[in-house]
Amino acid sequence: MTGSGVPRVLLVGAGAMGSHHGRILAESPRCELVAVMDPSQDRGQALAERFGADWLPEIGSLSTVDAVVVASSTDQHRKIASCVLAEDIPLFVEKPLCASLADSRELVDTALRRGVPLMCGFVERFNPAVRQALSLVEDPRSVHTQRLSGYSARMRAGVTWDLLVHDIDISQRIFAGQVPKVVNATITRNCGGNRTGEDTVEAELEFPGSRTADLTASRVSSRRERCLTIREGSRTIVADLLDPSVTLYSQPVSPLMPEDGASRGHEPSARLNCSGRREPLAAQWDRFADILEGRIDPQAETRSILPSHEVVATILDSAEKLLSDS
Repeated sequence: MTGSGVPRVLLVGAGAMGSHHGRILAESPRCELVAVMDPSQDRGQALAERFGADWLPEIGSLSTVDAVVVASSTDQHRKIASCVLAEDIPLFVEKPLCASLADSRELVDTALRRGVPLMCGFVERFNPAVRQALSLVEDPRSVHTQRLSGYSARMRAGVTWDLLVHDIDISQRIFAGQVPKVVNATITRNCGGNRTGEDTVEAELEFPGSRTADLTASRVSSRRERCLTIREGSRTIVADLLDPSVTLYSQPVSPLMPEDGASRGHEPSARLNCSGRREPLAAQWDRFADILEGRIDPQAETRSILPSHEVVATILDSAEKLLSDS
């Protein structure tokens, strides 16, 4: 620890996500960003200098840090995380934890066995609209999500691991952590170049009690949208994750786009504006800081990682089988 008693943090990765994490860490009074590791000197040194930290071309010794934040490309997660866990250093890794379920399981098992805190970057858990919507849920019967975005050269992995994993995680939280059955899953691949994996995914999940979740994600859409609709027995909760806001309807209605619900003949009974609340990435860091300070059970946090990763793997297996059979 530093003289002020806050943990010294190493940030791994100086790309787009690394830049966001660097800002949050540098602004937080609950840590000291001491170094940025990135093999690119131009990128890594620029980010390190921006926040008054040292630049490292490789991880090297971890003897001078108390925690590590990994925001590098997904294909590097397993190697980096394994090195950090071997040193018993608390670790935060951007989602997905690894590029495969087997590797993710290995890291979770290692963290639990060694008693090392491990947290994964499910930042939508901290989206104020998601938090507000989940606080209102009483008797969820079905969930519908749409997570649409346009082309981004930064996104190289499949959209299921990259985007849909958030909505799977949210759906499981809505249904109290229950494990769903994958009823149907379809994927399409539209883009070439240096990208791999699927560009769109649609999945239908069935939870115990005949409750369902219909989830859609695309990175080739003409519009940007993140919408969560929760239908209950006597009302509907619609969360706009971009606005962010939550709209309540005093009757069950079909899945809605946030901007056109009223035009479909359903007047809202209430609208809650969630803007002005704590930035999700900052709230997420607060959660990890709480873990480092012993305020939260680290093993419970680590165990919360795999359920959504397991569903992603099942969705991809199911979709690939459908493609091969067609």
